[in-house]
Amino acid sequence: MLVRVRPRAPSSLLCRLSLAAVFGALVACEPPAQVNPPSPPPVEERATAPALSSKQRHELSERCENASREQFRREWQGGTVKTGTGQMEAEFKSHYNSKLRSCFYLLTVTNYPVRNGDGRASPSSIRRMLFDIYETELYGEYAGLATAESLRASFPQKCRVISLYCASRREWEVLVEEFMEQ
Repeated sequence: MLVRVRPRAPSSLLCRLSLAAVFGALVACEPPAQVNPPSPPPVEERATAPALSSKQRHELSERCENASREQFRREWQGGTVKTGTGQMEAEFKSHYNSKLRSCFYLLTVTNYPVRNGDGRASPSSIRRMLFDIYETELYGEYAGLATAESLRASFPQKCRVISLYCASRREWEVLVEEFMEQ
């Protein structure tokens, strides 16, 4: 038996190629299959340091006080420095913060201008700085007028603790309490 094969028309080949191109385009336009993002690695819990005994807190507090006193003595000798415009008086406080396990040093410098006649002038400006004494890091700074006689004068020149800015000496003191009273 003889089978006759009929040649296909060129248009059917073009039609098939067109269909393949359309199908390929449709497949390429499909949204990608949903892939779940990899889960983050498990968070390792930090081992919390054991609580300090009262004896350890006392020793660390004493060490903090001694380091602060030595720092103050190196920088300010007796606490008073004469300047060309008057004198500056400095004082300090220290506190070992057992929660943060850091020794904080609060330095207060008051500027007294020269006054003609008897007696010392009232303070003109005050600057307060909070340091971590062991890390030698400045945690906060306040600079402003010692007495605020007007609303404009009550705003400080500098007022910040860590990355928080403040608008008054009272706000600064509230922010500093967290470091000096725990």
